[in-house]
Amino acid sequence: MSDNTPGQYGQQGNQPAYGAGQAYPSEQSNNYSGAPQENPGKTMGIIGLVCSIIVPISLVGLILSIVALSKSKKAGMSNGVALAGIIVGAIGVLVGIGIIVVGVLAVGAAGDLIEFCQTAGPGPQDYKGATIDCSDVLGQ
Repeated sequence: MSDNTPGQYGQQGNQPAYGAGQAYPSEQSNNYSGAPQENPGKTMGIIGLVCSIIVPISLVGLILSIVALSKSKKAGMSNGVALAGIIVGAIGVLVGIGIIVVGVLAVGAAGDLIEFCQTAGPGPQDYKGATIDCSDVLGQ
């Protein structure tokens, strides 16, 4: 008797086992698996949003949020947190640039005032239509 003889109890014969070579729905795609697919840009989007809120590193948050949104879109998913990080980061970068511009202007104006007082000497002086005490400016 051959091991491949059909009909004997406990032996399979020439027929393939039930389900052999067949793909189950979860093997073909993730559409039938119970767990939802993880968003690849979710964590980076959260980090980007947090960094975007902190003005000195808003540019870093903006870049991280853009990368996170790109990853999510490639996976066919949306990422509202990354989008919020882009918006907040852009605003933060603009605020940071504004602070730098105001600071540079203030330093320039202070430098002009100090130079004027060094030339004019201590005591009350008329500077651009206002009376200032150059003794206070020069620390005398």
